[in-house]
Amino acid sequence: MEARVAAGAPRVDEESGLLPRPRAPAAGGRRPPSSFAAAPRRAPPPPPAIWATVDGPLGMPLEDAEGHARRFFLWGFACLPFLWAINCCYFWPVLRSPKASSPAAFAPIRPYVVKSAIGFTIFAAVLLTWATTFIIGGERLFGPVWNDLVMYNVADKLGLTGFMG
Repeated sequence: MEARVAAGAPRVDEESGLLPRPRAPAAGGRRPPSSFAAAPRRAPPPPPAIWATVDGPLGMPLEDAEGHARRFFLWGFACLPFLWAINCCYFWPVLRSPKASSPAAFAPIRPYVVKSAIGFTIFAAVLLTWATTFIIGGERLFGPVWNDLVMYNVADKLGLTGFMG
């Protein structure tokens, strides 16, 4: 590439395809006047926007967030505990921010999201314990009742497996 560059043309960085940054003037060289020295100071940038959902600006406004969090929490009791997990994921910024340093806008949403996290944790522990009991215990744990509990035996008793083979 060295041979192809004209004497006065700027060199292009081969990796990024961008022009190189200008170098600082040499110690003995003259420094060009800076047009930035007389520029007025800028106002500090506004604080970042606060979003209660993981969608950020595409999500719902804070006014609607409390109603949605409450609905997800209450419907979780209607045998839909995975709504608690969805509530925790969707309102992750509320759940993640510490209570002491969280914005005041999160205060009405926080109880529903925290209770949803607790509810889903309890549900997941009960479900995991139940599944592990049946997987590991099996017939040794339940004895002769196991034949009545196992689903494939119920299908045989009801004649639902005749079409398979």
